[in-house]
Amino acid sequence: MNQKILIIAVVLVVAFSGLAVLEVSSGFFSGLVFDQIPYNYSAKVSIPPTNPSDPNSGSLGGFYKINGKGKNFNFFLKLSGAEKSESPLDYTADGLTGIGRIDEIKVSPGTIYALLSKDIKGAMFNTTFKGHMNLTCAAWTGVTYFQNDGKNFTGNFTINGVITDWEGNYTLKRDSFRILGVSDFIYYPNDQRSAAKSVQKTYYL
Repeated sequence: MNQKILIIAVVLVVAFSGLAVLEVSSGFFSGLVFDQIPYNYSAKVSIPPTNPSDPNSGSLGGFYKINGKGKNFNFFLKLSGAEKSESPLDYTADGLTGIGRIDEIKVSPGTIYALLSKDIKGAMFNTTFKGHMNLTCAAWTGVTYFQNDGKNFTGNFTINGVITDWEGNYTLKRDSFRILGVSDFIYYPNDQRSAAKSVQKTYYL
């Protein structure tokens, strides 16, 4: 083989190997492609009664929307009628809004297969990513950090309210055609963490 061709072949192999390692380790190219993709998704959300045996413990329902382009997205959640039973400091008919960013993303073969099958939820759970979102609702502000390692989708959040503060974590799982969310959190009067009370909530997306 001609020596120049051999050198070029070796350089190409090394270059492509380096690019492959870069993609596998950090999702460099999938991140570049993802940055160009616009998206708009909406779905129903429901929160079962906290105490199903209590006839006065009602469920809540509504919808959420996610739209954006690439790593930057907007989030909106509205729970119909929740404003009637909540303090206007905690929730109003304007709903909850969020502005978020995907800080890291790595597409897998499972992601591509799910997208080709038009399975948005499957694509989400098969993609490795980390991100954060700033939240506002009524009189409070908060932030959530989330990540999916391809096996577990988890996150944590803190909320600063006028009267009450919250902090906790959550896990999202596939449940047939729905997404099951389980959240463990505490709430307490401003800056009085020693008086915190624990709550576990289950909801469906």
